[in-house]
Amino acid sequence: MIFGCSKCFQRSVKKHFDMNKKAIANIRILNLIGSLFFIWGIAAVIDNIFKINTGIAPLLWMSYISLILLGIGILRKNASLVASQIAIIFIPYIFWNLDFFHHLITGNSLFGITDYFFIEGPLSGKIITLQHIFNLPLSLYSLHLIGLKSIRFPIVSIIQISLVFIVSRLSTDYEKNVNCVYHNCANFSFGLPYIAEWFIAQFIMILITSWFLIKIFRKKEK
Repeated sequence: MIFGCSKCFQRSVKKHFDMNKKAIANIRILNLIGSLFFIWGIAAVIDNIFKINTGIAPLLWMSYISLILLGIGILRKNASLVASQIAIIFIPYIFWNLDFFHHLITGNSLFGITDYFFIEGPLSGKIITLQHIFNLPLSLYSLHLIGLKSIRFPIVSIIQISLVFIVSRLSTDYEKNVNCVYHNCANFSFGLPYIAEWFIAQFIMILITSWFLIKIFRKKEK
């Protein structure tokens, strides 16, 4: 009887020890990914600030904002902040990658989104923009490790894209077209007034992605 209880106790201790080891490993992974995103985002902003005639545009690009906020969210283990940024970038980054790899393999543009990468320009900018490739897999994996509980994160996404749109329109010009707020960055249009088209597209993408994130990653309270 005593021997049996001892065996149970040993198994319990081993299981607890293994769980702690896994938790520590997960925290280390999250800290590594969060640090990578945060440093990469700050580097992207700094790199663009030192370019001529960019003004405050480097501070407004949604890719950089989301990259920095993802870094903060992952480091703080804040699933809602991480999910809110994935909801914004998920579908645009899917299109970016499709366009990029199509152009890379065939030499022809698909949507016209990544044409800037294949023309002559600073190497630093090309390296920084490669975050579009690894961002989504690492962000989704981080969300899996943290665990999503709240379903209110789309509100943050919608408020964020609305504020960024307003500030981008007020502080940048048509030529820079920061966050595509003046005209479509791709080579297609839906034929609506552009501001309406921009917001409708953003809202649809956020809602679709949010549904997917909640369906896949939400952990219900026990």
